[in-house]
Amino acid sequence: MTLEAIIIRADGALAETEELRHLAFAKVFAEAGFEWHCDRAQFSQSRTLGNAKARLTYFVRQYLSRRPETPDVEQLIGAMQRRAAKVFGELVEGSDVEPRSGIRDLVVVARREGIRLALAAGLKREVAQSLLFKVLGALGQDAFEVIAAREDADSPVAGDQIYRDALEELCLPPRSCLVVEATLAGAQAAKLVGLPVITIRSAYCYDCPGTGDEAMVFEDLPSLVTHSDKRRLDPLSADERVELVTALQRLHAGNFDGVSGSNRSGVMRVSDILKTKGSAVKTIASNATLRAFAHALRTEAVGAMIVIDSKGGLQGIISERDLARGLAEFGADLPAMAVSDLMTRAVVTCAPDDSVAAISKVMTQRRIRHLPVVVDGGLVGLVSIGDVLKHRLDEVQLEANVLRDYAIARK
Repeated sequence: MTLEAIIIRADGALAETEELRHLAFAKVFAEAGFEWHCDRAQFSQSRTLGNAKARLTYFVRQYLSRRPETPDVEQLIGAMQRRAAKVFGELVEGSDVEPRSGIRDLVVVARREGIRLALAAGLKREVAQSLLFKVLGALGQDAFEVIAAREDADSPVAGDQIYRDALEELCLPPRSCLVVEATLAGAQAAKLVGLPVITIRSAYCYDCPGTGDEAMVFEDLPSLVTHSDKRRLDPLSADERVELVTALQRLHAGNFDGVSGSNRSGVMRVSDILKTKGSAVKTIASNATLRAFAHALRTEAVGAMIVIDSKGGLQGIISERDLARGLAEFGADLPAMAVSDLMTRAVVTCAPDDSVAAISKVMTQRRIRHLPVVVDGGLVGLVSIGDVLKHRLDEVQLEANVLRDYAIARK
């Protein structure tokens, strides 16, 4: 079926709004005299509770957990919720809200190609309209023929209604449209109506990936374009805009050929590192001597080895740092000791689908330099801190090249 309309989620896909919601909650709690401390991860997780009122109710009850339940609490929650909605609207109106990467390009090319545009928002209608104008100005007002807004639409059960409203105003069947969402809950709501969905990951979207539908989760819209596999800071060229709409049409049809290479989410994963470095892993038996281990480190030019049992199962990991620690502890007795006497038995592992950003955080927090890659209990590779750093440097170099080319083009 032909793609006739694109429905963009305002609060997340059109623009990041969770930071403003976070600030609104903080201001309201402060006005109520509460010492409310909630970081980005905690606030993001509260999205699973439902709409803004449900989230605020949770935080208030959490704060008042040791106090008896009284009718005054319900009145307090109601007053705080109304105040939070007003503050949020004021923040939208008074803040410099930027569109998500590629959104402006999508709007321009959709209008040129005759694809209709609709906005779906878990916000009050007047706030959604204000957000649209702040993000896209007159372009947004002219391009979007439908605005479907419901303040209770943060939960999947209620959220599907904004998509039903959008379809009713568009007078189109679900399969003629494509939704651009930013969270798992929003994607699920759209799917309840039978709408095809792609998800561009929000900074507050801690439930993506892990959706069970990885092929439809992307870092941002430019990552759909063949020549833009990293986040773009500059507008797409005319040719890239054509590629963008072509990619969306392919995704709408369920065809992933030619869309953003093999890594459809636009996020570097452990599997991508293994494709480059290979899956060969240097191993050693647990009963081998530490002298043999030291010799193996030198001949294989590696910093750590996986310890395996007679059946090839993972028993532990041992590194050159373990040798240094063992020398200080056991002295001259060390060379004759077995690998099993010094190895780390509680091995932290990762999976091929884990993101490089995630394992980088694990390595930093746990102060480890090597992670075995395991699938169904079987060893399939080894990733080092050096592999992670190389990836980071490659990203920085690419971004520097993009900025340089952009600066040259503007001269």
